[in-house]
Amino acid sequence: MRLKILSIPVLLVLVLTSCGGGGDKITRAETFDLEAGYASLAHNGDTTSVSLSGTIVMNGTSTPFAGSGTLAINPASTTTFNGLTALSQLVTIDGTVTASGQSASYASSVTDYYGIGTTTLLGETSSNEYDVAPTPLAYPAMVEGGSNGLLGTLNRYTDGTMGVSLGTAQISYQTMTPVDPGSPMPVLVTVKIYDTQDTLIETDVTTYSLTSANDMAFVAATAENASGTLTVSRN
Repeated sequence: MRLKILSIPVLLVLVLTSCGGGGDKITRAETFDLEAGYASLAHNGDTTSVSLSGTIVMNGTSTPFAGSGTLAINPASTTTFNGLTALSQLVTIDGTVTASGQSASYASSVTDYYGIGTTTLLGETSSNEYDVAPTPLAYPAMVEGGSNGLLGTLNRYTDGTMGVSLGTAQISYQTMTPVDPGSPMPVLVTVKIYDTQDTLIETDVTTYSLTSANDMAFVAATAENASGTLTVSRN
């Protein structure tokens, strides 16, 4: 998520649990290690072609767009963040979208920062934002389908000086029961972005698949704000 990696691009404006048996039989829900899954994704990364679609609001009119591109979740590397040694993971989407017969490049880039050896989320940066977790956000270890919880909150600033507040970002997760026993478990990470008046201004939802072997991969993501909507889907 990856947080806010799907913010509606300014460029577009330019274009225009399981089932129980009978008797005394008890079926245990399969558990997954979400913390280990994020650690694996941080270490290995994930790159895939994606489809882009959504709407952009111009002069009060919602205009659909569609396109394609590449999402790259790069393997994390050691760096520093907010005075701490950390792992940094660059997440990018590069592609092209078309609206009303006109095409434009689409680009999105954000860097997530994790604690060394723990994969707790420390914060995130982009070209015009610097987000910091007052307390590192820890992903739960053993979860099963139907689990959910609040991971925590990031404080949003314009830059690394943290002198100008932009508001906050609240992060939560939800897991879904696998379709079949042994299948990957869907994991949804929701980021609700608030301004300094505590008004919700954007909601981002990223879906991953997590296997019992702790392999985690991007599936899809959506973003919605006053400018429009965006959906990114793995091909």
